[in-house]
Amino acid sequence: MQNKYNLVNVVWEFTLDCNLNCIHCGSSAGRKRGDELTTSEAEKLCHDLKKTGCLGITLMGGEPLLRKDFWHIAALIGNLDMELTVITNGTVYDQETFSKLRSLNPRTVAVSLDASKPELHDQIRNRKGAFDKTCDFMNIALKEGLPVSVITTVHKMNLMELPAIRDLLLGRNVAWQIQIAGSEGRRFPKELLLDEEDFYSVGMFIASTRKKYPVKQMPVIGADDLGFNSMMLNNISLAPEWTGCHAGISVLGIQSNGNIKGCLSMTDIAIEGNVRSMSVYDIWNSDTAFSYSRAFDVSDTGENCRNCIHLKKCKGGCNEMSLMKTGRLHNDPYCFYAIEKKLFSEELKDPLTRIRLGLKRRLNAITAKHRQKRLSDMFMGYRGQ
Repeated sequence: MQNKYNLVNVVWEFTLDCNLNCIHCGSSAGRKRGDELTTSEAEKLCHDLKKTGCLGITLMGGEPLLRKDFWHIAALIGNLDMELTVITNGTVYDQETFSKLRSLNPRTVAVSLDASKPELHDQIRNRKGAFDKTCDFMNIALKEGLPVSVITTVHKMNLMELPAIRDLLLGRNVAWQIQIAGSEGRRFPKELLLDEEDFYSVGMFIASTRKKYPVKQMPVIGADDLGFNSMMLNNISLAPEWTGCHAGISVLGIQSNGNIKGCLSMTDIAIEGNVRSMSVYDIWNSDTAFSYSRAFDVSDTGENCRNCIHLKKCKGGCNEMSLMKTGRLHNDPYCFYAIEKKLFSEELKDPLTRIRLGLKRRLNAITAKHRQKRLSDMFMGYRGQ
């Protein structure tokens, strides 16, 4: 029996095999798992996801193009009438790659770009020449008419690169997602994690970029680990507002060995089962699955969020960030609202300032509807004039 939760998107770690050795990789990719799903198991999984009502699948890695059955499984996703997104490092391709990608009619092809300077991108990716290969991939994909997105993962090494990366992408019909590096992977030095002020500056950068450039010229969003409930910044996400972690609510993650999580970025405490022993359909429709999201109660929150006025809707922010920073769920300390209360505590004591900020938020919500629609179109691959 199906439940009330609609599975909008699945992020599938198709393989851990990778030709790069990126320092911030949350999966610590490089070598494929010995127990990765076989082609026949992957086919079965696709059919089961369709049965579950899945609308779209994102194939990522590692590097998904390294897996020999990538084209077969990617085509099957489309044949089952589910939307396909591909996330690649943009270094594994030949002359036929782009015509093959076009034939898949993907929602978007997302390429990882971490700097505007070749030497820095290559240092982060641990591969000389990676920047040039990735930029060539992006240029050819755009020339071939593919909907291209760029994903930038921010940490202390490349925080100051954001304006220059923006200049590289400006006016090129490229949708840009900015996300924050975590410490889940074994290669990432924790001293490179953003502190609170760094984190807030990323939000300021996205908000100011949206204000300066029209959506068509520079469509940029912050990922779900950026936010939330700012009193001062315009909304920077793709969704009109943050309504809590969607892991197990509308999205789920699948590891290359068939483990099911609400979100791939969350630690292994979030594993709900494995497709070899229980179908995705049964896991998704289980009464006990994803209880941290589906059965959320305000009493589940940690000290960072317990007394917040946004708690019932926000549900403690991003659970991946919460686990990384505090070791527990619903306790995300990296929240725009919380950071603003610290940084601007004196200013916020003024009642008139609080009233003005409240009015500003309401006005921004009204005027942002058209912009949000245009952003949604761009990130869904609709790149019309």
